[in-house]
Amino acid sequence: MSAAVLERATDDLPVVTTPWDDVLTPVGPTTVHDVSVALDDLERIQARIDALEGEKLLAVERARRAAVRCEPDLLAGEQLRVLRAGTARRHELARRAFVADVATTLRLGERQADHLVDTAQILTSSGAATLGELCRGRFGARHATAMADVLADLPDAQARAAVQAEALPRAATATPAQFRAYLRRARDRAHPEPFTLRHARAAAKRGVFVDPAADGMAWLSAYLPATTAHAAHDRLTTAARTAQESGDSRTLSQLRADAYAALLLSGAEPAAGPVPDLADHARRIVPRVQVTVPVMALLGRSDDAAELTGHGAIDPKVAAFLTARAPSLRRLLVDPVSGALLPADPGTYAVPAALRTYLEARDGTCRFPGCTRPAPRCDLDHTVAWADGGRTTADNLAHVCRRHHVMKHETRWSASQETDGTIVWTSPTGRVSRDPVADPVDLTGRELVPPDPAELPEPPS
Repeated sequence: MSAAVLERATDDLPVVTTPWDDVLTPVGPTTVHDVSVALDDLERIQARIDALEGEKLLAVERARRAAVRCEPDLLAGEQLRVLRAGTARRHELARRAFVADVATTLRLGERQADHLVDTAQILTSSGAATLGELCRGRFGARHATAMADVLADLPDAQARAAVQAEALPRAATATPAQFRAYLRRARDRAHPEPFTLRHARAAAKRGVFVDPAADGMAWLSAYLPATTAHAAHDRLTTAARTAQESGDSRTLSQLRADAYAALLLSGAEPAAGPVPDLADHARRIVPRVQVTVPVMALLGRSDDAAELTGHGAIDPKVAAFLTARAPSLRRLLVDPVSGALLPADPGTYAVPAALRTYLEARDGTCRFPGCTRPAPRCDLDHTVAWADGGRTTADNLAHVCRRHHVMKHETRWSASQETDGTIVWTSPTGRVSRDPVADPVDLTGRELVPPDPAELPEPPS
């Protein structure tokens, strides 16, 4: 479209003439009710935006199907190369032309446009339930895109239906990051291929990547097995916290980054600060990861998945390898029929080690909606305060990061807990948010007793 045509099209758009101050500054005294009314408006607007995102996907798919039906019109049929091209090549060229048209129409990069076309096609063919909820404004485009990415990675209709049935009820109350975690777990359970084979194939794609950023900076990232990544992050975090406790004024994020760089560049001149000392300290730290493993799986008599706290399912062979080399094992006493954790003495303030271990596995992260700080880095909070008669039981304890712990006690935010572990948060304006347990921990048969090392499976190669 030429600049002149674009200018004329823009002239057709409605012009907002309302003075901003009249909208943003109410007349008269303001109360919490006014805050709540504005948030209600925000919620309605977001629902309309989400519904329009669903309509946009339908329009994209309608355009794609039309493009398929008129494929010859998208190609330069008079060109000798096109005339000689095979069917697959002609399909590829036509799709390329269509995606470029979508990209210029929506002012997107062609890679983004290609992903949008794929998302629309997958949701209309295999994700009708997801697309329907999006068109009703129940959740956002990022949720729907995450679902489409998972559905595209599943081999059959039965697995795709199972993932939608399990994960979709979570979408309306979860952030996109939380929803992706639910989808990972649902995919692991529904995928017909054994986890070990999938992990081996994914591990073969491991790598390190660098991407440019502004102001002379860059991103350095690594794609690694989950246990390795969490262990590395734990080592950097522990080194950073120790440095802060020794008086280092850098932030936790800065210290992690400096320790990371120093460990990789030992012997090089530091960019700033006492980085070599930080690297030496980090080398002496033993990283910590927490894995919940069914004993029968350790003995090779069960296919039950192991769980890495704060992440999800991991390869059973890796779990067995970690368990065989663990300096200690914590025993979780469970009811042999229901699998429920047997209660400890609720009349003591201190949380017993077995209960603490169970709650780390149950919560995974801070239980404030949307917060992803790992449970081991959070406070274990009595939902009903001990001073107010709260008991030290699983249904009155939850992990809350320091930021949200302080907010719970020093603002009008409040929390209550239901028997299934769901935390119900109420904001100062009276709005209610529910944080269900991410993936209820099935503890049946998971009493962690030290097995005979001779019976453990061989470590992974």
